[in-house]
Amino acid sequence: MMDSMPYPFPWSIFIRLMIVFLSMCGFCNINAWGQSLDSTSDMEQSLTGSDRGVFEPKLLRRITVFPIQTDQVMSEATEGAWWKIRERLTESRRFFVASKSYLIQKDVFQGRADLSPADVIILAKLLDADALVVTYLRKKSLYMRVYEGEYGRILWQNETQLQTTTTVAKQISPAAEKLMLNFIASVPYQGFVLLDDIKGSAVVREGDRYFVRIEVGENSSIEAGDHIQLVKIRSDSLRPIFMDGANGEIYGEGRVVSRNRNIVSAEILRVTDLREIKNQSLVRLPSEMKRLRDAYGLGNTSTSVNPDIRLLDPGLSSADRELKEKKPLVMVLNFVANLAIFLVLAL
Repeated sequence: MMDSMPYPFPWSIFIRLMIVFLSMCGFCNINAWGQSLDSTSDMEQSLTGSDRGVFEPKLLRRITVFPIQTDQVMSEATEGAWWKIRERLTESRRFFVASKSYLIQKDVFQGRADLSPADVIILAKLLDADALVVTYLRKKSLYMRVYEGEYGRILWQNETQLQTTTTVAKQISPAAEKLMLNFIASVPYQGFVLLDDIKGSAVVREGDRYFVRIEVGENSSIEAGDHIQLVKIRSDSLRPIFMDGANGEIYGEGRVVSRNRNIVSAEILRVTDLREIKNQSLVRLPSEMKRLRDAYGLGNTSTSVNPDIRLLDPGLSSADRELKEKKPLVMVLNFVANLAIFLVLAL
C-alpha cells in the first residue's frame, strides 16, 4: 500500500488573501479619515450647538418697531417719536422695518412693554421679523428692548432718565432716538456677505486670490484699504446678547479693495476655512464700529458687545493654502489604496 501524500498548505493563496484584507482595511481607514477631515466644521458645530446650550444669533434684516407705550395721554408725541426711531433704523438701508399699514393689517399696531419669549416667537412668525423693538415709558424713565425672533431672547436693552424740569412730550422723541442710535452702535457686526451675482457663491476665486461682496449700508464710512473681519457671535447665557451676553470669534480677515455705494468688494487674506464663508455671514468693520460707538457715546461701556473676541491664531494658513490643504491629500491616498488592491487581485 502506498502512503498517502499530505497536501501542502497553500501559503501563496493565504498571503494574497491577507494582503487583500490589509489593503481593504487601509482603504476603509483612509476613507474614514477623509470623511472626518471633510466634516470637521460639522463636528465643531455639533459640539457648540443646542446640546451645549450655545446660541448663534442670525443676521438681523427685518425688524418690527412697535409704537411707544406710555401711561399718559400724548399720542401725538409718541407717534412722532415712533417715526423718528424707524427713520434711524432705515436710513442706512441695513434694516427693513415693517410699515404702519402692515402692522395695522396684522392687527398688532399698539404699544407694548416687556414680552415673554412665547409672545416674541408668535409675533415674529406672524410678522416675518428677525427682531422686535418695544419702547415704553414708566414715570420719568424711557425703556427700550430688542428681542430676536427665533427664541425670544433679549438682544439689547437700555433706558434713559427724562428731566423733571421739562415736559415728557418734549423729551420723548429725542430720548427714544438716542436709545435707537445706542442699539445700532451696539450691534457687533456692520455688514454681511452677499452671493456673487454671476458665480452664485459667497467666495469668488481670481487666480490665487479670493474675494467676497459685503453689504455695508449707505451711510458707512468704510473705504478701500480698510480691514474687515468675518465673525461668529455665540451666547451661552441668558444675558442680553449684544451687551455682555455673548462672545465672538473672528475666523477670517480681509481688506476692502473697492466700494460701490452700499456694497464693497474685499479680498480674503486669512481664514480658518473658506467653506465657512456663506451667504449672510456676519462681517465686522473695525473702523465703522469705532465711528458708530464714538459718535453715539458708547465707548467701552456695558452697552457694547463683550470685547473679548478671540483673534485669529498666528499659525493659520492664508486663504489660498487653506483650500488646497485637505482634499488633494485624501484623494491621492485613496488612489494609492485602490491601485494596490487592483495589483494584488491581478496576481
